[in-house]
Amino acid sequence: MPTIETAIILAAGRGRRLLELSLEKPKPMTAINNVTIIENLIDKIVNSNIKRVIVVIGYHADKLKKHISEQFSEKAELIFIENEIYETTNNIYSLYLAKEYMNNGFYLFEADVFCENGIVKDLVDNKNENIICIDGFTDEMNGTVVELNENSFVKQMFLNKDQSEGFEFRNKFKTLNFYKLSKKLVKDFFIDRMESNINSKNVNSYYEWIIQEAINSGYLFYGQKAGNNKWWEIDTYEDLLKAEAIFKELKERN
Repeated sequence: MPTIETAIILAAGRGRRLLELSLEKPKPMTAINNVTIIENLIDKIVNSNIKRVIVVIGYHADKLKKHISEQFSEKAELIFIENEIYETTNNIYSLYLAKEYMNNGFYLFEADVFCENGIVKDLVDNKNENIICIDGFTDEMNGTVVELNENSFVKQMFLNKDQSEGFEFRNKFKTLNFYKLSKKLVKDFFIDRMESNINSKNVNSYYEWIIQEAINSGYLFYGQKAGNNKWWEIDTYEDLLKAEAIFKELKERN
């Protein structure tokens, strides 16, 4: 069994950029070749021997809860937390709602990434205390990137707000929004910073800001590369088509 036994999945948002596909169901229930994003993710988590899964839900919460429970209630301990104000908050608030389950460290996943099993397995098998899953940056990607040192630890993290015009993406790695946060980091740093944001009514910030602050404060995060394992983040209809092409090709190849 892994040292950390809890996974927290952030799945509260609607996914407005998927337009009509998210009108009647939350984004994590979007299907890639007949498998929903959330089904794919929890399957990978459970197959990596993480048996306690906390899911923060919001948009069409009952539909998502039912969808997950029907498939995984006998395979894992499922705990659902509802963010009732998901429309006016960002991911830091959704994560804050799950703080009581963080004390022994946790794996953090966002529910908009479709991936192969090796992505999550490598994360769980890696013995480093704090980990960020990453892959080489391409022109099709956007979002948070990191720079590594010669030992594959994160030297610097660059959020969207840090990427001004002319930003140099060469030698940068895209984050997959999959993380491992150690017990020490959580108790000594992460929860305190998260609560400071919430107590300051800063519910529209992002947990990535805290991870960036932790890195700048000297906490080590290992950059776990995806390698040959395929993945794709689904934000738009174009992303959906891209993911379907990637995983259709893999299925045909296998």
